[in-house]
Amino acid sequence: MTENGVTWRHATVVGVVVLGVVYALLRLSVSRGNGLPHGTWFALVAIVLLSLAVLAGGWEVRAYLRGMSTRPPSPQRARRTLVAAQACVLAGAAVAGWYAAYALVEAGRLSANSALSGMVQAIVLTVASIGAVAAGLVAQGWCRIPEDKDDDSRGGPGDPGGPVRA
Repeated sequence: MTENGVTWRHATVVGVVVLGVVYALLRLSVSRGNGLPHGTWFALVAIVLLSLAVLAGGWEVRAYLRGMSTRPPSPQRARRTLVAAQACVLAGAAVAGWYAAYALVEAGRLSANSALSGMVQAIVLTVASIGAVAAGLVAQGWCRIPEDKDDDSRGGPGDPGGPVRA
């Protein structure tokens, strides 16, 4: 993680690694005659609600930082919002990798009756998971405290307001 937090590059690495590992494991399982695990549309609801909750928490912090709200969030709540946003990025990337791998395996089995519906479901869930990554990145950005321009002008030679040194 960088000083800027979790980035889209982190999410991409997580997603690609999970996609590769899960694809290999699912292909191995199918080649041995096992069926694929069944997905559920409830996962879509969970992913969307998680994304909305992270955005709502981030919006509260953003509103305060931009002066649109006079009620400051507690430091603990702001920290939890930031951590939730970062977790949403990484978890969304991992889930997107899982469902993308599932869709790829189903694409190779389109001759089976259930493969098309499973593939469509996996594609929809992959897109929703990428949306969760985006929601987490946006909320993380909203939690960023703007740099204080007053601090940049302090500490020059002869400036009595410079930093205290021990």
